[in-house]
Amino acid sequence: MNSTPDPDTDPLGPANPMKQDAPVDPGKQDRPPIVFAEPKERSPDEGGKSNPFGLVPVVGLFALLWFWAGPRYFWVVIGLVVMIFLHELGHYMTARWTGMKATQFFLFMGPRIWSFRRGETEYGLRMLPIGAFVRIIGMHNLDPCEPEDEARAYKNQSYPKRMLVITAGSMMHFIQAILLFGIVTTVIGVDDMNRWSVDVVSRLDTGETPAVVAELEPGDEVVSVDGIDATNWLELRSYIRDRPNEEISLTVERGNESFVRTTTLAEIPDDSPDASNGDTVGFLGVSPSFEHTRESPLRAVEMFGQTFWAALSAIPGFLSPSTFTELATLMASGRADVDFSSDEANRPISMVGAVRIAGQPDADPAWPITLLAILNIFVGILNLLPLLPLDGGHAAIATYERIRSRKDKRYQADVAKLLPLTYAVVLVLGFIMISTVYLDIVRPIG
Repeated sequence: MNSTPDPDTDPLGPANPMKQDAPVDPGKQDRPPIVFAEPKERSPDEGGKSNPFGLVPVVGLFALLWFWAGPRYFWVVIGLVVMIFLHELGHYMTARWTGMKATQFFLFMGPRIWSFRRGETEYGLRMLPIGAFVRIIGMHNLDPCEPEDEARAYKNQSYPKRMLVITAGSMMHFIQAILLFGIVTTVIGVDDMNRWSVDVVSRLDTGETPAVVAELEPGDEVVSVDGIDATNWLELRSYIRDRPNEEISLTVERGNESFVRTTTLAEIPDDSPDASNGDTVGFLGVSPSFEHTRESPLRAVEMFGQTFWAALSAIPGFLSPSTFTELATLMASGRADVDFSSDEANRPISMVGAVRIAGQPDADPAWPITLLAILNIFVGILNLLPLLPLDGGHAAIATYERIRSRKDKRYQADVAKLLPLTYAVVLVLGFIMISTVYLDIVRPIG
């Protein structure tokens, strides 16, 4: 049973704004607020299937991607499409399982280019490759449905059912991430920090790096530093960072030859997240190449946990005002290729940038899979933020309604009160998406 709360005491307003006592402008009475909802489905009277020739351009684009960019880029894009599809499949399957009515399941957005109907659901493909959606009837009070379908509307289901359906998309992202990390750890192998060699010796425009002075070359193995074992890359990196401007002695193996080199470490700004302004660290000027070792599936769970925490910690910075300032500044900086070692390489990237980085032919075979796992985790967490139109916004509303409901009175919030905030969220996310896509085209990283 729905209740009608007091608009003076309820922060989300009355359950039905049209039932307020205030006079209504006749010219605006029939104008509902703009809401973010999926387009209406094709009615049964329109036929069960659209023209299959609508698929030709889509298939042609994927074929062009294969022949123009190469198989690696093709499979990276397919991985992203699968990621999006499985997110919506999570919503769809749980909605069906809990008895809700799902009337549409579409891959991509925009105008419909091909669809077919099975039972009460229309399945298909739309024109713009920027997402997907499942339409579940009655998501909130601004999403009306037919009287005979009220019992199957999302808004009228129990709290556990609504939470299961609305969080299923993110849960699918997390499951995908664990499976992808499992492929890396058990099939391809992960980097062994104790088995590494020099991969790149940095050469900077500002002068020779300490590694160049020490005459290091790709393929060299640094055995010890100042007589201390240096076979573990993380320990070596920490040792060097703690000693800016200090002279160190390197014991190096090159093939069957072993020799000692002395060099003075450079001093560079500390770009770590917890560093203070003005902090500096030591710099040698080498990048490692690791050997791969296969590990147990438990290592995949550990990698998931580490990446999950890192992504969760990065969300506040991702949505901070400094991010928008940085993106706007870079958009006005003109065209350029950005090196991985530069500070700009730490900016947010779009799906375009992710495909470009992961699809590079000379990249480590595990890198595309690892990057896809990281994207799944980041998108899964971002989607759970308690803001409409994200899934987390619907979860927050369901939780608020559960707290306000009583045994004899079912409370439903007025989503119209949240629309200004929803529009702001869409503008913020839209700016990030457009600016990162633009930068990944005119200022690509890598």
